[in-house]
Amino acid sequence: MTTAIIFDVANVIVDWDPIRALEGVVGDERVTEFLSSEVFWEINARTDAGMALRDGLVEMDDQAPHLADTYRVYLERFPLSVSGPIPGTAEVIADLLGAGVPCFGLSNWAKENFNIARRANPVIDQLADVIVSGEVGLAKPDPEIFRYALDRFGLEAGSTLMIDDTQENLDSAGRVGLGTILFTSADQLRADLVERRLL
Repeated sequence: MTTAIIFDVANVIVDWDPIRALEGVVGDERVTEFLSSEVFWEINARTDAGMALRDGLVEMDDQAPHLADTYRVYLERFPLSVSGPIPGTAEVIADLLGAGVPCFGLSNWAKENFNIARRANPVIDQLADVIVSGEVGLAKPDPEIFRYALDRFGLEAGSTLMIDDTQENLDSAGRVGLGTILFTSADQLRADLVERRLL
């Protein structure tokens, strides 16, 4: 029986798309090259896991200097990458809280700019607790972050449900023993929760 739910943040609670930070400032070809670069996504993963953004820029200068200026633009205009709430998720969380279901957050996000997510959807501050990967030095899909979350939140894996938009993260959570739901929309999530008799 599920007694608590952990929510991912990016593209579950807030709408994040890195392209929005670059549109209209960086040429289309360079945007495509940047967002398809393994170096960018590797550095993004490392900043999610606690590396400082300034050190990420040093890494980009070293590993892909031709993309460093684009990365600088991305960091400077990062707030534009978060457009606002994912429609309907705040209402689902409010209904869960109203039904007495404790809700928590577990986000892959750099520690320096998570305040942007908080501003984009104030429902984040209604969660009982939120783990920001960049603050704890662990990031999904590392199974250790799920174990850390269960310990910090005081939850049991078998009675906890993880909501995420990335299957790789859910696969890892499932191996730790959590129940999982792949998020595609708030309507789909609500239907799944109704089926599980949580709403």
